[in-house]
Amino acid sequence: MIKIPKLPACTDVPSTISPRTGVRHSPLVKHLRASVYGIALLLLSVNSVAELGWVPKQELNEEEQATLPSFCRGMYRPADITPLDSDRIEADADASEMQIGGSMHLEGDVIFRQQDRVLTADQADWQPDERQALFTGNVTLNTPVLSLSGDAATYQEVDGQVALNRAAYSIPARHMRGTAASIETPSDNLLELEDATVTFCEPGRNDWDLAASELTLDQEEGFGTAWHTRLRIREVPILYIPYYRFPIDDRRLTGFLDPKFTVNELGQAEDIQIPFYLNLAPNLDATITPHHILDRGVVWESQLRHKTKWLGDGELNYAYLNKDATEQDERWLINYQQAGRWTPNLQHRWVYNHVSDSDYLNDMNPSAAVDRTTHLPRRGEILFDQGSWHADATIESFQTIDDDITLANRPYRRLPQFNLNYKPQTLNGLRFTQTLQTTRFNRDSEATINNIEQTLSGFSAINGDRLVSDSGAFYPMEWPFGYLTPGAEYRYRSYHLYDTDATVLALDGFDEKPAYGAARYSVDAGLYFDREFDWFGDEYQQTLEPRIYYVRSPYIDNQDLVPNFDTKLTTVTFASLFTGDRFTGGDRLADLNQMSVGLTSRFIRDDGLEQLRASIGRIYYQRDRDVQLTGTNVGEYDLRATSSTLGEVEWNPSESWSVFSTLEWDSYYDYARQRKYGARYEGSNNRMLSVSSTRTQSYSTSTESVSTSTHQLDAGAFWALNDRWALVARQLRDLRKYDSDERKPVSPVLESIAGLEYQSCCWRVQALYRESSSNDSSDVDYTTDKKYGFMLSFQLKGLGNFGSGTDELISDGINGYSRRQYHDF
Repeated sequence: MIKIPKLPACTDVPSTISPRTGVRHSPLVKHLRASVYGIALLLLSVNSVAELGWVPKQELNEEEQATLPSFCRGMYRPADITPLDSDRIEADADASEMQIGGSMHLEGDVIFRQQDRVLTADQADWQPDERQALFTGNVTLNTPVLSLSGDAATYQEVDGQVALNRAAYSIPARHMRGTAASIETPSDNLLELEDATVTFCEPGRNDWDLAASELTLDQEEGFGTAWHTRLRIREVPILYIPYYRFPIDDRRLTGFLDPKFTVNELGQAEDIQIPFYLNLAPNLDATITPHHILDRGVVWESQLRHKTKWLGDGELNYAYLNKDATEQDERWLINYQQAGRWTPNLQHRWVYNHVSDSDYLNDMNPSAAVDRTTHLPRRGEILFDQGSWHADATIESFQTIDDDITLANRPYRRLPQFNLNYKPQTLNGLRFTQTLQTTRFNRDSEATINNIEQTLSGFSAINGDRLVSDSGAFYPMEWPFGYLTPGAEYRYRSYHLYDTDATVLALDGFDEKPAYGAARYSVDAGLYFDREFDWFGDEYQQTLEPRIYYVRSPYIDNQDLVPNFDTKLTTVTFASLFTGDRFTGGDRLADLNQMSVGLTSRFIRDDGLEQLRASIGRIYYQRDRDVQLTGTNVGEYDLRATSSTLGEVEWNPSESWSVFSTLEWDSYYDYARQRKYGARYEGSNNRMLSVSSTRTQSYSTSTESVSTSTHQLDAGAFWALNDRWALVARQLRDLRKYDSDERKPVSPVLESIAGLEYQSCCWRVQALYRESSSNDSSDVDYTTDKKYGFMLSFQLKGLGNFGSGTDELISDGINGYSRRQYHDF
């Protein structure tokens, strides 16, 4: 091969050319390469021909075959091209002929190469008078990212326009292909196509495609426009769009997004959403969604997102319904949230929520999971971290949307709260902790709830300021066989109470500025024993880990004369046995003289899998617990010498299976105060299930009987029958037995879904039947309001989803679904 340096123009080629000789035609190939390269990048489609990179499954290597599901017949493989080491252009042909007028004819395996691009044809002709080149016979262009073929291609040097007839395209990395009757390129970055198609389906299987009579693609602006667009299923049009504007690269583009809809049991469209996206600026966009809800009307929903230096990443959501057709009321929602960093050490977080009424979240999202939120937060935080120091400032309030919660039981606002914490790793073997916190608590003293005016008085009406100071020093000692950590703390509280009335001021011992403190001493000790053994051919390590935790703190009286601003009883779990407190929050210093005893044993397989873990423990009290959340009346449980016995067991027969159980056993009356057990499975083949039962009970000394407050069964599964078919099921069921005089649900089924999924290599469909029971406290007879509906979601792989949000609903109800894998492009 003879390699000729770049020449200034096509007419400057040698007067003769021998077979298989390399010639550089800079204007011709430069324009052809740029235009055709842009065509293939932007068209997003290919045809079913071997030269466009499609490789049948049987011809793939083992690694490539392993990435394909059974329903895919092959994959695209990018062309294997060795780039040239410079910007020169090489032209090869079996035979060539140049006329005296400058015209040139190349024939037989014509090949043009430049860098990593290869253009081939059976014949090529150059006409200097028309400044035009014609490529005919099996025209192809291959690069590492695209392939193109056609019957013929013409090039006009005057305007740089390239035209291709009956062209086919592919982008192997995106599995895209399509065809066009003709393509013209008025400029390198602008394409005009006629009778074009786009699809992600495999060659020879056009399950769906998009067809357009006229298609214009603007590479410079990053968008395309299509006239007379049809969405076709097996080449049968099912949707017509006269004009369609869409993005062709990663740049955001104003236009419609995938619609969503839900159908109820009567076949009515219960929920229809048609989002419209607005690209306002590089750091600002918005989405406006007309949202039609059956029997209610059209809710106008909008979302505004921003990225700024000072406000960080933020999102504003607003929805408005002028008049609900059912309730005859104006309804709306506002949500704003943002988070960001001002410096590497200084960050901020904000959230604000407000809805027009307590039923808004359930009424205006009929296709979503049932929302049982009771308090919507409104919170702002500024946080500073540097080394062992942490500081933050918080303002927080809530909107209570459960009208069954009385004003006296609603949370206080924190306006504001300041925290300062110091927690170094160790200093001369000692670990110090220091927390300073000051908070202003207040809440409304009057409100209308359920059309009833409620007014706070006495202790419930008190607001106040609180100062918290907790100091601690611990000396951790660790050895291979165990650990010992003695510690000493001093906890101090100071208040300034206001909004007090005469009844409160008359209480014996009441002080508007109380202050008190108490020391807390603790010793945490544990041992570690292990042994190795064989079990049915597998090697195991068994551990035995006894633990003792002793804590002591004196009784501080008159704490009942301080309002309970933010304190709750600690949730009882095995881990709570070793927290050294009965309360969370800062308003109660528990009187403590107790020893927690626990024992944990683990069976660890030689590959690191913890196959079994079992724990049991209880607290032994040396004194009654006199400090209470409210008042001074000590409950029967606080007079006992021991706590309930807590047990937890988790068995993992394999990496996919997990069986667990938690039990709190009251040994005084021999019943389970709380009990939870269940099983989870999450396989690598898109098979996952979970089932759990939860029950909480209490003992009535007056009736000497055990009553159940909660008993629910939650079961869900997503089970792939094969690569194509999968079953979906989930049910949350109320198993509690109600007395005849109790309000009960209209149905024991609180939430339920059942359906199936089918997918091929280029589309996926989910069809679900759904029941739900939302809270309806205004109903005199029932606590729930039953809803039924059908949900259908159709995904055109590589393009988008049409229908209802089935994926989100399944993810909310089935553990592990968010981690599932499915074939997409």
